Amino acid sequence: MSVDEEQRLGSASTAKKQLLAEGVFHLIGERIVTGELAPGDRIRDADVARELSVSRTPVREALQRLERIGLVTMYPSRYTEISRLTPETIRMSHDFAGLQAGVIVRLSCPRLTAADHDTLSPMIARIAASVDDPAACSQARREVIGYLAARSGNTLQQSLVDEASMALARALRGFTITPEHRPRLLDACGELDRALRDGDADAAEQACRVIYDVA
Repeated sequence: MSVDEEQRLGSASTAKKQLLAEGVFHLIGERIVTGELAPGDRIRDADVARELSVSRTPVREALQRLERIGLVTMYPSRYTEISRLTPETIRMSHDFAGLQAGVIVRLSCPRLTAADHDTLSPMIARIAASVDDPAACSQARREVIGYLAARSGNTLQQSLVDEASMALARALRGFTITPEHRPRLLDACGELDRALRDGDADAAEQACRVIYDVA
């Protein structure tokens, strides 16, 4: 076997492992976000590998990545534990999510097409429609910002949001919308839709910040 062939095989093997690790990362992360895996629950990489019919290597890589974003705590050679949320974590996540969402709205606003606007309008309407259900409202916001992030034209910003999105989703899943915030959120949803259609990035960013209730 030539050196080039060995390198190609090595690259293919690495790519496969990365793809597997990415899949495991999202699978476990979504289980944490939805509450299927609760704070304090334990994960053993051997059990996950057996469930998914993969080796332990991509599972360990996925768990290490989940630890970096604060969803789990790893105890080497023992087990991995789902981390616990604190009021401080929730507050920091809320501020970060709101500010980053505003940046994403600003970046994507001038790049949106008429077809994008037609897709976004009902998505934004779902934020308003779910205002009395914290988990559903959080998910609706996540979907809107995810859609806009993919159209921001900024790969660094998109990577940042992709990496943190599940940690933010878990922290904000039970975020309560206060009676004072409720009417402002509803008005801001309409304003966000209008501003995006008008290509007004300033107004769109401001509306997005109101939706997230950040300054």
